[in-house]
Amino acid sequence: MPAAAPTDLHLTRAARRAFPGPATLLADPAHRERSRRYLADLARQDGQELPAGLFEPASGSPGQSYAEMAEALVRELVSPDEPVDLLVLAFSGHDMLPGRAAATYLSHVCPGNPLSFAVCDQGSAAPFSGLRIAHAYAASGGCRRALLIAVEQAVLPYRTRTPGPVRHQGVALLHTTTPAPPAGPGGSARMTVLRQHPDVAAGDVAALAATELATLSAGWPDARVVLSADLAAAWPAHPTGRVTVTPPGQPVTGLWWTLLDQLAADPERPRLAAGAPRSGPVLAADYDPELRYLCLVGWEGTGPPDDGRPGPGR
Repeated sequence: MPAAAPTDLHLTRAARRAFPGPATLLADPAHRERSRRYLADLARQDGQELPAGLFEPASGSPGQSYAEMAEALVRELVSPDEPVDLLVLAFSGHDMLPGRAAATYLSHVCPGNPLSFAVCDQGSAAPFSGLRIAHAYAASGGCRRALLIAVEQAVLPYRTRTPGPVRHQGVALLHTTTPAPPAGPGGSARMTVLRQHPDVAAGDVAALAATELATLSAGWPDARVVLSADLAAAWPAHPTGRVTVTPPGQPVTGLWWTLLDQLAADPERPRLAAGAPRSGPVLAADYDPELRYLCLVGWEGTGPPDDGRPGPGR
């Protein structure tokens, strides 16, 4: 897949949050029963049965709702006077209320009632595809603000080939087509590159990732790199200087959670010249070993994205 062209898509604000409790909607016995029946039928087609008592409040693990998680991030990140034109909800595995049209619901609660998409069935490549959609709409001239929300929840009611997420968490990234004026340590980060490589065999991923990152960081000795835990595992000899590897256990959101830390690093570092980036780019790369996507994104800017609110939960 070809690289996205240079874009005027600026990350101006971000929020991230862990959700330790279950979905509020699952406190309703009627909703619990509907979800239990739906998921039981789904699992039975694969010869599996739901664990007994999974949907009972006493189990302590009824799971989460992506609509509820994303709504909390929207309310934290977007003020009523900032209409959003496009909202993309990215996830891999389903939540515990799969009968709900989460992206449609979020369009209703998000300022601006934006056009909304849900991107799934792409594993950890889903947020990158969401950015590609946002870039395309920004390039069309019909989108001033685009909101990407990546979410994952930890309760799966049946066996899977790969481990599920460790906890419920979400990351929201608000983009505009113009940079935000720096305010204190705030500012914006411009997306400079977005690349997605499909069908990359595990034996080829190290060489391709090394080539891509070397090309994207050429001329920038202070470039920083964030690698997902899965890419680091597939590339044991990856470089370590100025490289951060995300903790394992959050295949969809972990890279983006860690990326925000790197974009916010060294906020007082001076610019090299008027209009120049504050420092070298921040590059993030991920590999989905099951679906075999290698994805990379690069950012440069005058400062870290500003959340405009108290610090995000960690």
